[in-house]
Amino acid sequence: FAAVAPLQPVAWSDGGLVCAPRAAPDLAGPALRRCPLPVRPVGEVPGWPAPPSDTVAGWYRRGPDHLPAPAGVREILQVDGPAFGAAGHETTALALAAIDMLEPGPAVDAGCGSGTLALAWATLGRGPVEAVDLDPDAVRQTADAARLTGLDGRLRVRRDALERVRVGDRVLLANLPPAAHLALRAAVTEPPRAAVLTGVRRGAGRDVADHYLRLGMRVRSVARLGRWERWLLVRP
Repeated sequence: FAAVAPLQPVAWSDGGLVCAPRAAPDLAGPALRRCPLPVRPVGEVPGWPAPPSDTVAGWYRRGPDHLPAPAGVREILQVDGPAFGAAGHETTALALAAIDMLEPGPAVDAGCGSGTLALAWATLGRGPVEAVDLDPDAVRQTADAARLTGLDGRLRVRRDALERVRVGDRVLLANLPPAAHLALRAAVTEPPRAAVLTGVRRGAGRDVADHYLRLGMRVRSVARLGRWERWLLVRP
């Protein structure tokens, strides 16, 4: 299924799986060249689903007009909009990969964007999660996705500035640019249960992590993908 997800699967027909690759040609071109299945064109363009579907860190990320995931495949449903995260990015993959390394418990997705990390946490049933962002588009997209997937009972969305995020005894999920990390750092005065810190270039993660290390946290892992870096910290 990972081979066809970037082709934008939208329906089943008697002839097989119908996809809408024109909706995301940057993803579909490489995927078509690698596809292990026979492919033929259809006579009618089957819609323009958005945001584009793909697989990220073992998750199938799709929009409302894509086919749902087959049994056994993790899925994140997102709605279209301008907030960060609805399209693929290396930092999103790094953060999602870290979630499996964390213990269950309450969490906060600080600067949630389109809600990818909060939606993943809620989907796995890891515990209640709060998604916080100052951008009203981000708040809307995350809330809409949570409602469409029936996760609004596990996922609370709040519009607020990073400086006013209260992490407390929760897992901190923070996929943010350096300036936003700086703003969040001012609000974190006690060590969270764990922290996933990404959104920074290779070699710059230590500058972000130092604040949490001074609070007594320790490094669980450091991962890199492309030009980006992720630090996973835990409380002793």
